[in-house]
Amino acid sequence: MNKSIYIDSFCGDSYAALAKGSTLIEYHTDSTDSKEIVGNIYKGKVTNVLNGMQAAFVNIGMERNGYLSLDDVVADKSTLSDSINVPQKLKLKTGDEIMVQVTKVPVGKKGAKLTAHLSFVGKYLIYLPTTNFLGISRKIDDEEKRDELMQEVDKLRDVNTGFIIRTAANSAKKKQLKVEADYLKGLYKESVENYAKAKIGEMVHSEVDLPLRVIRDSYDESVDKIIVGNKDLYTRLESLLSLRGENASKRLVMYSGNRDMFTLFGLAKEVEKLTKSKVVLDSGAYLVIDKTEALTVIDVNTGKYVGDDSLENTVYNTNMLAAKEIARQVRLRNIGGIIIVDFIDMEDLDHRAKVVKTLEDCLKDDRVKCNVIGMTGFGLVQFTRKKDKRDVMSALTQPCPYCDGSGLILSDDYIFYKLFSAIKDCLADGFNKVIVELNDHIMDILIARDFPEEMVRFMRRKKIYLVPQITYHEEEFNVRGVKGNNELTPPNAKLLNKGDYGDEDINIDDDNFEQGFRFRSK
Repeated sequence: MNKSIYIDSFCGDSYAALAKGSTLIEYHTDSTDSKEIVGNIYKGKVTNVLNGMQAAFVNIGMERNGYLSLDDVVADKSTLSDSINVPQKLKLKTGDEIMVQVTKVPVGKKGAKLTAHLSFVGKYLIYLPTTNFLGISRKIDDEEKRDELMQEVDKLRDVNTGFIIRTAANSAKKKQLKVEADYLKGLYKESVENYAKAKIGEMVHSEVDLPLRVIRDSYDESVDKIIVGNKDLYTRLESLLSLRGENASKRLVMYSGNRDMFTLFGLAKEVEKLTKSKVVLDSGAYLVIDKTEALTVIDVNTGKYVGDDSLENTVYNTNMLAAKEIARQVRLRNIGGIIIVDFIDMEDLDHRAKVVKTLEDCLKDDRVKCNVIGMTGFGLVQFTRKKDKRDVMSALTQPCPYCDGSGLILSDDYIFYKLFSAIKDCLADGFNKVIVELNDHIMDILIARDFPEEMVRFMRRKKIYLVPQITYHEEEFNVRGVKGNNELTPPNAKLLNKGDYGDEDINIDDDNFEQGFRFRSK
């Protein structure tokens, strides 16, 4: 079954999903207020050197100084084999200026993890301008092809530089490898020029944004369609695919419907499930996923599944289903670090081995490296998944202000997404005015927000009124459509797109409302 990529953006935020049929495989979001910084390069200044730990702390203009290992040679060798590597070690002192790249986002009280050995990522290659290194993906398993690629890419290297050959290079032509290598070298040259002019803490190179990153990392021959919900974004992706020699018209689809694209295709409901810790399996069994700062724990339960044979087989079948779903969930939620799975106890040693093997096999489909350790006598399985970008839960939720941070509520960005989705649906139903009752704090944030051009165009000549409700939960809102012109204006109503109509009063009368709906996430 072929895959589809869905990409949309509004309010400056981007959303992307990879689905196989109706099954969501990956989901990514990049918001205005919390752009991903992994891959960004900064001009930094060493603030402290810890010789005993072979590490340094570097000021890169963020709230916390970044952490730099002095013997960090290549950011990630775990996915490579057949590598040629000449080790390098940094020698730094306090006050030194240095060009560094973010490899892991800040977590809790820890600053970003940094490397001085830069990398520029392409579709087929990763260019290492400061590291004498040549490596190839383990997923390219044809020995003859591996040797051919290693020899070809080795010709593209300059002195004391390197490349990592990505899995996608398996189907690349020599000319494509050469073109991409030259492009990546150009990015490094531009970064060096920016570094020379930059002040301490300034960014000198930015990783590509979410839509381009998804096309780069997830688009291959198994993808049947790329469905885009934004015209400007469609034009950018069309240009990108054309530059790569792709026939963009074959797979790139412009969505032009009035309703929210993710809602129409059934993806919005699947995304909302990612805000919950409980995952119900088709059999009635379920998983509980709990994340801590140090690790993630996944508990497997039989739930409503009682089986129809023996207790051992019931438990075995539950664990097999759970293993497959766990591999999907960690990829879908982008869970990184140490993951502990508490499978249900099984007596049969063969059953235990098969469950672990199933988990390992399913994790091989993940483009992020995973490493599984065998099952303990208590049914616990530990595995690791490389942690780089933030997990989906942290993008869709935020600490709950009502319980002093012991719980989570939906993030402001995600609330705005659900709100504008409801507004679009209301307008699509033929109403020419929309009344939105919402939490007063959320309303203040929304009014103060700067809207990008596509949202300004969307709201133009439309009357969208906001009515603050101090009793509403932050996640709660009520959207109603209005017909007719004989209304009474609530004194506290504000026109969201006031600039299009001036300051005239439009009266609102509850008798002329068509009832919308009231929403609060559970």
